[in-house]
Amino acid sequence: MAIAQTILNLNYFQFKATTYVQNDGLAMGARPSSILSEVYLQHLENTTIPQLLEKHSGKRYFRYVDDILLT
Repeated sequence: MAIAQTILNLNYFQFKATTYVQNDGLAMGARPSSILSEVYLQHLENTTIPQLLEKHSGKRYFRYVDDILLT
């Protein structure tokens, strides 16, 4: 958990030769971003999404990488 917190807090990216600090979320293209995103989405699939489907009479759940469709 400490490693993930460090990654989230020390997100830097470069655009047009200027370095910026990512204040919120994960930097696109950063190596750990895809792994942490997948872990978080799997957590949602096991906790929140089944509740949403039940609450709103959802019938289907589809996900491709980080795109989600609930019907």
